[in-house]
Amino acid sequence: MGDQLISACGLICSVCDAYLATQKDDAKAVSAVAAKWSQLFDASVPEEAVWCDGCMTGGERLCAHASDCDIRACVLERGCHTCAECDDYVCDRLDGFLTMAAGSGARETLESLRAGR
Repeated sequence: MGDQLISACGLICSVCDAYLATQKDDAKAVSAVAAKWSQLFDASVPEEAVWCDGCMTGGERLCAHASDCDIRACVLERGCHTCAECDDYVCDRLDGFLTMAAGSGARETLESLRAGR
């Protein structure tokens, strides 16, 4: 997967609007992402929930969901970088997420990582 930054669940951070805006320290872009996600997910997504350095980087800024993400917590507990490294791949928790996030490319990313192990 080269130099792409990949989250625990297989989302590619390095192409994520929130990650890109955060890395540029661009408050206007973060605001635009919050508005876009609010509309896309039919929910109120505040700007402070969008700032993100990537959930697996150890950076200070994490999107709001990262702190309570069961998948991320599991990967960290098992000492993996992504779910692709886990002996229990694909577990029910991950399968549920990947089904919900169909079209995100996360499943394909994880499958590619596993194939390259």
